[in-house]
Amino acid sequence: MRPKVDYIAARVIFANSVRAYNPGDDVPASAVENLGLVVGVDVVPARPDVIERPPADASRADWVAYWLGQDVPQDQIDAMSRDELAAREVEPEPDTQQPAEDAAPDAPQDLHVVRPGRDSRKPEWVEYAVWRGMPRETAEESTIAQLSATDYDNLFGPPPLPEV
Repeated sequence: MRPKVDYIAARVIFANSVRAYNPGDDVPASAVENLGLVVGVDVVPARPDVIERPPADASRADWVAYWLGQDVPQDQIDAMSRDELAAREVEPEPDTQQPAEDAAPDAPQDLHVVRPGRDSRKPEWVEYAVWRGMPRETAEESTIAQLSATDYDNLFGPPPLPEV
């Protein structure tokens, strides 16, 4: 079983003039530290628990890295001051047990989605990526090549089981 990954490459990363990581590749915390990679520029946290909440007097860079790990969009972070980032609280997870009110009552809540084929269009890849656990905004911003190369099992766990 593969270990939990701490970071994901956000862009191509070179080490000793050799291409070491491509966008979407797993990057261990030791590589981030040893190569001096910048969270939010070179890599993004793979899970919310990778970076602990910094102390209130931490630098803006520490707060940016923390909030990126909490899936706050980069443009929202850029618009906030260091003090606003420090004062911000983690939003509670929405209750996923209740079906959406606007959902059709007869619609199945959890259909099994098949991985798109080689000739599939982007909307099919986006729906598959969202079903596997990727945020919709991230999936829509990704290319077909990135979506097809993503290791969904490692990043988001096994696919959801169909309800019986």
